[in-house]
Amino acid sequence: MHDKNLNAYLTQADGIDSLMPHAARLIELRHVLLGALPETLADHATVANYRQGKIIIFAANAAVAAKLKLLGPTLMERFVKRGFQVTALNIEVQPDEGEANKHPKAAVLSDTARGALARLASQLTDSELKTTISSLAESKPGRR
Repeated sequence: MHDKNLNAYLTQADGIDSLMPHAARLIELRHVLLGALPETLADHATVANYRQGKIIIFAANAAVAAKLKLLGPTLMERFVKRGFQVTALNIEVQPDEGEANKHPKAAVLSDTARGALARLASQLTDSELKTTISSLAESKPGRR
């Protein structure tokens, strides 16, 4: 195996070398953004693109986007101090891939709840409702 670093491979690939300055600029912008935000907010925001003086920032949700908009003037000042020409900040909500599927909700019925459902099912006439309630009453406790 060769001891070339990743940068060497990227600069040798056809067509990639022209993208390297833009990629380096985006990385620098991300560092500036991370340095300007509190840690709790920085984990949910990233620089998505920089073109013609416009910085596009992705926020994980609407609450983060609202906070970033409030911090807009401060962020622009930080970018300008680092030598970037910034004419606008666009904040867009773009949920992280992991955010949507992080913790699927699962209802867990207690023994008391399952007993109450079983009693209810015994009072009902044969129907789809009775079948559904009976199956809920017989379900095993889920794992947390």
